[in-house]
Amino acid sequence: MRTFSTVLALSSLTLLASAQQCTGNTAMCPNGEDGTSSSYLQCNSWSQQYVSVDCPSGQVCYANPTNPDTIMCAPPGSGGVPSAGTCSGHTAKCESPGQSGNYFSCEPWSGQYVHNECPSGLTCYDNQDATGVLCQ
Repeated sequence: MRTFSTVLALSSLTLLASAQQCTGNTAMCPNGEDGTSSSYLQCNSWSQQYVSVDCPSGQVCYANPTNPDTIMCAPPGSGGVPSAGTCSGHTAKCESPGQSGNYFSCEPWSGQYVHNECPSGLTCYDNQDATGVLCQ
């Protein structure tokens, strides 16, 4: 019994020593890679260690380029699109109005646009006040 307790204590110390320290409510994708993991690392402010948290089913981790030290979980291939600019609220815009069904919609909490598509066979058009899209 004593050997088991010693091994357990040494294993725990090794685990704590290898864990990355953190502060606050920071989060990151494992190994700093976007779109490859169905989990992310969230700082536990009490222990100041990162803990693994699962994204919702079918989603993967993406770093949030507009809000450092935060992540977003989204379907594979749908991470934020920095080249589409920043956004706020529930806005959307077509990638190529009248030419395809592809559009960007805003993730309001991150201020990033993400890829979306109109239902099959429909084309995207920007609405009159340029805050949303119509799929026709």
